[in-house]
Amino acid sequence: MRFDGEVALVTGAGSGVGLAAAARFAAEGCRVVATVEKREHLAALAGMPLAHTAVLDVTREADWQSAIAEVEAKLGTVDILFNNAGVTYRGNVEATGRDLWDAAILVNLTSVYLGCRAVIAGMLAEGRGAIVNNASINGLRGNTGLVAYSAAKGGVVAMTRSLALDYAKRGVRVNCICPAAIDTKMTRDYLDSVADRAAVEKAIVAKHPIGRMATADEVAALAIFLASDEASFLTGLAIPVDGGRTVG
Repeated sequence: MRFDGEVALVTGAGSGVGLAAAARFAAEGCRVVATVEKREHLAALAGMPLAHTAVLDVTREADWQSAIAEVEAKLGTVDILFNNAGVTYRGNVEATGRDLWDAAILVNLTSVYLGCRAVIAGMLAEGRGAIVNNASINGLRGNTGLVAYSAAKGGVVAMTRSLALDYAKRGVRVNCICPAAIDTKMTRDYLDSVADRAAVEKAIVAKHPIGRMATADEVAALAIFLASDEASFLTGLAIPVDGGRTVG
């Protein structure tokens, strides 16, 4: 196993990459704290070997503070944070009003800042820790019709690099993963909303030289690696998980 009882907190664990990551962290020896946005999402975690589950609004600092206090009282310091929670907001700048812009930044960027801020004191006190942020290839290269989402994810990439520099000599590593299209419920819900589902899905797949979308487990696997001691000399990275899309 890669881990020996470390406490790993995973946000957005009710589906997709978060659910896959919670399962993999547990299988690799972590005591996993899995958080979800809504209470009804806890059902997806039933039967999993988790140390703790919680409803967490990642956009609220007070919720982060209470969640971390509860985890520390029950399990000890958070050793690993996987800031996974996020939502895709679509639209070019003309179609992106202030409300949509603010929501995209709050959910996809501010929440990551709040998570890092909530766990960093405990990690520094222990002299070790690993943070993995879920960004996007759209934060590296942009995309059409995703102006607010791309801006937020680009912010995650830049913040990850700054955090890595701030804490490199204090035992805390910070990296981010940058997935392309992933075959998850969120993606399937989007495809179900468009007029020509088959054509849109074909166009999405065609952007990836490998010829398909990623699975949630493939993306989660990188998060687990970056959090482990196998990646002990890696910090400040923004790694694409994109089937060759950024070079194709």
